[in-house]
This record gives sequence, structure tokens and C-alpha cells, in this order.
Amino acid sequence: MNKKHLILILVLFFLIYLNRNVLIYRPLLNVFPTNTTRALVIDDKDFLRRGYISGAFTYYYEFSINGKTYGNPSYDEKYKVGDTVLVEYNNTFPFMNRIKE
Repeated sequence: MNKKHLILILVLFFLIYLNRNVLIYRPLLNVFPTNTTRALVIDDKDFLRRGYISGAFTYYYEFSINGKTYGNPSYDEKYKVGDTVLVEYNNTFPFMNRIKE
């Protein structure tokens, strides 16, 4: 394996790591047992692609399980600060969660 291939593989793994929530965690919720709970949309912004230029963003939501707080971006501009959403999360790993539509 030459140096170019190694760099390409490292960049690919890095990109997967940065997008692990969408590429890995959320699809796994379709396979493993889940619970649901209510979450609160908070005033913490997740800027979308080129969002710092265009101003496009979504808000984060957060919820607590066993005294620990978890959250993720809502990935939908319709949610506003103070809204409550129904969240689906993995029983064993609550950091794997998504809004249940």
C-alpha cells in the first residue's frame, strides 16, 4: 500500500467519524431495541452546510436518562427553542438517538 492510498483511507475514516451520527448511529436504531422519551429543543445551534455564510441552522434537543443528559441536532428547521419532541433512543447506548416522526 503506497502513501496515497493510506492518506485516502485515513481521510475516508475521518469523514465517517465526523458523520457517525447519521451514517452509523441512526440506522442502528432500526435494528436494536429502543425506548422513547420527551426531549426539549434548546438554544444551541447546529449550522448546516455553509450555514455560517447563509445563516441556515437547526437547533439541538436534549433529554435525560438515569441522570445523564443526551442530545443531538434536530436536523429539521421546523423545530424552535422550547418545543418538545418525541425521541427514540437505544436502551444500552442512549447517545444513539433520533427524533421519532
